[in-house]
Amino acid sequence: MDKSRQVVADIVERGLCCGCGICAGVCPNRNLEMALCGNGDIAPILVGECPSGCQLCMQVCPFGPQSKSEDRLAKTRFGCSEEAKFEKTVGLYLESFVGYSLVSDHRARGASGGMATWLLESLVRRGLVDAVVCVGEGKGNDGLFEYKAVADIEALRGAAGSRYYPVSVAEAVALMNEKFKEARYAVVGLPCVLKGLHLAMEALPRLRRRIVYTLGLTCGHMPNRLYTEYLASISGIPPGHLASAKYRLKENTGRAGNFKFQAVAKNGCVGVAIPFSKISNIWSDGYFQVNACNYCDDVFAEVADATFMDAWLPEYSHDPQGHSLIVVRHSALIPIFDEGVRAGGCHLKSLPVSKIVESQSGVIENKRTLLGARLHAASKRGCHVPVKRSVPDAYTYRRFRRKVETQFAIQEASKGLWPILGPRYLFAYRLYLWTLSLPLKLGRTSDRALRVLKSPSLLLRFIRRV
Repeated sequence: MDKSRQVVADIVERGLCCGCGICAGVCPNRNLEMALCGNGDIAPILVGECPSGCQLCMQVCPFGPQSKSEDRLAKTRFGCSEEAKFEKTVGLYLESFVGYSLVSDHRARGASGGMATWLLESLVRRGLVDAVVCVGEGKGNDGLFEYKAVADIEALRGAAGSRYYPVSVAEAVALMNEKFKEARYAVVGLPCVLKGLHLAMEALPRLRRRIVYTLGLTCGHMPNRLYTEYLASISGIPPGHLASAKYRLKENTGRAGNFKFQAVAKNGCVGVAIPFSKISNIWSDGYFQVNACNYCDDVFAEVADATFMDAWLPEYSHDPQGHSLIVVRHSALIPIFDEGVRAGGCHLKSLPVSKIVESQSGVIENKRTLLGARLHAASKRGCHVPVKRSVPDAYTYRRFRRKVETQFAIQEASKGLWPILGPRYLFAYRLYLWTLSLPLKLGRTSDRALRVLKSPSLLLRFIRRV
């Protein structure tokens, strides 16, 4: 096989791998294995010689040059429904809801309102799937978390919550594609993972038959493993001693968005719980971001049968337990939600899709509006980029040049310097990144001032909160 047509040369070496692991999971000769890179990313490596003519890894790569767009994949899966509606950022959909689970500790354990766990549990209890493929605690030495197939309700509840940590789905995909292990699965994943999975389902009949439902999570970007190491160091747990991490503790947070990060050491020592308000810039400025995320335009996991997200809306921000927003695309799921409401298992009400869009306005600006600017910046540098639904946009680049270039610089510096400096020089590292991010801080301050001038009531709301 021509080297330029396999995923390591064509995707990984060009910095476009998102680390999903779909390629390694479907490789018929198991010639690809997922490995940790020096900069904290995970990516496939070649461990064998590819046979001539096999390009399956390229067919299933969500950032491959010939892969179908989310629009085309979604139309194949949902476009035949007469009730299907379309919104340009949400994609095809049937209904949208807001609410939360009333079952046990779904809401307390969950990232928002616990509705993803509620639906997955419902699918298992009804016998509609045999197992759920989702991210849970890791058991090996490769990472803190791993994709696993779970059929036990308690194990499913234990997997609830968000993990801002890259996890390969390779082994789970290989399991679902095993020749003599017939079973029905529901798979939970980020937009890039589910796009790759649906590309694999088109190519492989066994996966297409066995994967009954896919549930998506909205995504702004994914940081790599160094993000967790860095936060753990701030929390007081050195990377080599890190045993586990919780990213969204809800205790004593006061409001939905100010969840806490906390690390736990191998000896049981618990690190300091850090409110998100203290580290929000680390997330928003793109520290440790996977480069492929710069070129992703799917906010709402458009190929998923249902997508779940936080209710980042003023009317729900007062409740620290969180609310789930849900976009439903598969008609078979709507009766399950309806019955859950009638039986008292969940609290749901319809929500206009415009509110869904409003709740993710910042992510939409980043992944849609600024994508053209990033594509233009990449073309100026001669970088390879995937074919997207957006095109390079010189005008948007000129408007947001400082923001785009600063975020690229932060992404590169954070991943390049942390392996060298690490927690030993934590103060110097933090100071350097803080200085590098000053253009973004000044921009945010300017934006807030303009918003207050346009709407003085925002200032009053802030004063009341303080």
